[in-house]
Amino acid sequence: MWVSGTEVIPSKGDRVMQFRTGGLIREGYVWYADRLQVLVKWDDGASSSLRRGDDSFAVASSNGASADGAAPKEPVPVSRATL
Repeated sequence: MWVSGTEVIPSKGDRVMQFRTGGLIREGYVWYADRLQVLVKWDDGASSSLRRGDDSFAVASSNGASADGAAPKEPVPVSRATL
């Protein structure tokens, strides 16, 4: 996972959760991520792109280590939907 200030970019293989106002929608794995989008292979077999700043999602588990070397224990908010 890359961190630049408060900006978190998930790495390939990280587990992500997508949210909407009603709560959790679906979960999947990061296939590719950059500063604009995160491409996800969802558990239901679909794939799609999450746009940073437009879609609400969080990293549920990470392949990368945190600053102290430990994996995160709770989801890390990545982006919030703009209303």
